[in-house]
Amino acid sequence: MPKYAENLVLIPGLNNTKQTWDGVLEALPKTINAFPVDVPAIPNIDDIAKDLLKDLPEKFHLVGHSFGGFVALAILANAPERVSALSLIGTNAEADSETGKEFRKKAIARVEAGEYEDMVNAAAHRTFHPDNLDNAELQEIREQMLIDYGPDRYIAHAKAIMNKPDRGSLLANTDIPYLFIASKDDLVIPLESTKAMLEYAPNAVFKTIEKTGHLAPLEQPEALTEILLPWLEI
Repeated sequence: MPKYAENLVLIPGLNNTKQTWDGVLEALPKTINAFPVDVPAIPNIDDIAKDLLKDLPEKFHLVGHSFGGFVALAILANAPERVSALSLIGTNAEADSETGKEFRKKAIARVEAGEYEDMVNAAAHRTFHPDNLDNAELQEIREQMLIDYGPDRYIAHAKAIMNKPDRGSLLANTDIPYLFIASKDDLVIPLESTKAMLEYAPNAVFKTIEKTGHLAPLEQPEALTEILLPWLEI
């Protein structure tokens, strides 16, 4: 029997709560202590990392999805001695582009005008694989997450993204096991954007996952866990 990491921290993406990891948690070996977190409504990525670190185990494997990947990289930057290995799913290590910042400013204005749920629901076709748009169970989970996540958290996290630094040099200068995972059907953070992190971490394992859009932990939890398991072995 393989031996797995003792502690696993899982960080969800924008508009997601720790509920997004429920399917992954069910598929993980029970010997692993899993710590799915909700990301606090703090408008600075490094301050988010410092806040989360207060309640995390002393040493852990770390998984971040999308915005959670940005947070995971901030955790690595702030406490490299505590991160045993890092997996990044549907994310990248770049600073926000000027185009991205303009998009987020407009999104924040819409949310401040009371349009949070309408705005996010209108983007469902971009976040889910077409096969999953009519999956009632997945859409119900997503609706509940939107309620639990809320507009205040969205505004804080959008501001945190706008001001996050490039983390390429961090990846290049930190020697731990990396696993990068992407979907060719991800329209939010395209596969090539995730794959580009190999430029900084050429020894990283890069895997693709099928039949999912941007929300791999929610859409394909069992397939995602299968990819994570070899990386979790110690």
